[in-house]
Amino acid sequence: MADLDTRVGAETFKRFAIRPTPTTLVLGGDGSEVDWVVGYSPPPENFQISLERILKGENTFQALEAAYAKNPKDVAAVFGVARKWSDRHDTAKAMEKYKVVIALDPEGTAGSFTDPDTQITAPYTKYAEYDIAIMAAQGRNPDLGPVKAFISENPKSLLAKRAYALESRYYSLSNRPNEEAAKFFEELTAAYPDDPGALVSWLRKIVRDKGPMDKGAELASRLRALTFSDSNPTINLTIAAFYDLAGDKAKAEEVYGQAFMNGQIATNSFNLLVYANYWARKKENLESAIAAAETAVKLQPDYIVAVASLYIEAGQEAKALELFGPGWLAKKITQKSDQEISGYAQFWAGQGKNLASALTAAKKAVELQPKAYLYWATLSDVYAKMNNKAKAVKAVEKAVELAKGNAKAAMQRKLDALKAPEKK
Repeated sequence: MADLDTRVGAETFKRFAIRPTPTTLVLGGDGSEVDWVVGYSPPPENFQISLERILKGENTFQALEAAYAKNPKDVAAVFGVARKWSDRHDTAKAMEKYKVVIALDPEGTAGSFTDPDTQITAPYTKYAEYDIAIMAAQGRNPDLGPVKAFISENPKSLLAKRAYALESRYYSLSNRPNEEAAKFFEELTAAYPDDPGALVSWLRKIVRDKGPMDKGAELASRLRALTFSDSNPTINLTIAAFYDLAGDKAKAEEVYGQAFMNGQIATNSFNLLVYANYWARKKENLESAIAAAETAVKLQPDYIVAVASLYIEAGQEAKALELFGPGWLAKKITQKSDQEISGYAQFWAGQGKNLASALTAAKKAVELQPKAYLYWATLSDVYAKMNNKAKAVKAVEKAVELAKGNAKAAMQRKLDALKAPEKK
C-alpha cells in the first residue's frame, strides 16, 4: 500500500501517475500494468469480483491494449482503452484514444456501449464525443464550448441531458454573470420544462445570488406543483431557502417544516420495512434486512408487530421476544392499553409461540373490556393453540353472545369449527 504522505508512497504515485484515490493497480510479473480498480464501492464482495475479473483477464487494460495493437481498427478495443484512462483521470491519454474512436467510426455504426452506472446506451462514437466534452468542461480552465456543441448536435440524447446537468452545476456554483446564467437556465428549463432537477438548479442559483425574486417565486411555485405527491428533501430545502430569503417564514415552514419531516419519516420507515421483508422472505442479505427493520421501528414504533414478525421469519425468535415479548407486555398492562394487549395475544397465537404470555395478555384484554367480542375470540385462539379445546369453545361462545349481525355469524362459524369432530 502506497501512502502519498511518505517518500516511497510519493515516488509510487509519481511513477504510476496515480491521481484519484484509492486506486488499486494489478501488475504483471514484469512490472507491467495489467489493470486497475479506481475507487471503492462496498460491500467488499464487489472489490473481490473486480479482482477476480482481472485475474481471469476479462476486459483488462492489458487485454484491450493487446487487441488494439493486433487490430488498429478495433473500435471496441480502443474505446475500452480510452475508458480505462478516463477512469484513471488521465485526461490526455483518454482524449487521445477517444479521438481515435471518432476517426475510425465517424458515423457511429461500429457498435455501442452501455454505461453500467446510468444504463444509458449509445454508439461508441457518441460516448467518445460526450466524454471529450465533459473532460473539457471539468479541466482546470473549464471550457463549456464542447458541451454546448454536443447538446446542440444531440438534443434528444440522454447523454445531452447529462451534459446539461454538468453545465447546470457549473452555472449554479460559479460566479458567472447573471445574464449568461439566466440565458443558460432559460434554455435548460425550455428543454426540460417538467424536470424538477432543471428548475431547482436555477432556483438554487437565485438563492445564492439573492435574486431575481420574481423568477424565484415562479420557480418555487412550479417546483411545488411538480413535486406535490413526491417530495424531495433537497428540492424542498432549496424552496424553503428561497422563501426565507423572501421573508416568508410561514411558507418555508410549510414546505420544509415538521409536517414535511413527518412525511419523510413515514415514507422512509415504510421503505425500510418493505426492504427488510423482501430479503427476510428470501432468507438472504439478512444482516442488512435486520438493520433496516430495526431502524424502521425506531422511526415508527407502530411497526413493532411487523418487525417482530420479520425477526421470526429470519429465524431470530429471541430478538422478536426481546422487542415484542413479556417485557413489552408488562408495560402495556400497566398502561391498560387493551387494544395493544389483545393484538399482542393475537400475534403470538398466530405464531404458535410465547403462548403463556399470550394467554396472560388475552385474559387481561377481556378483563379490561369484557364486552369486546373480538377479545374473547382472541382468547379462544390462544386456548386453541394451547390444545385446551374446552376453554377455547367457552371463550368463543362468549364472543357469539356479544357479537351482532355479520360478526355474530362469523363467530358462530368459528364455534362450529371448534366443535366439529376431528377427522381421523
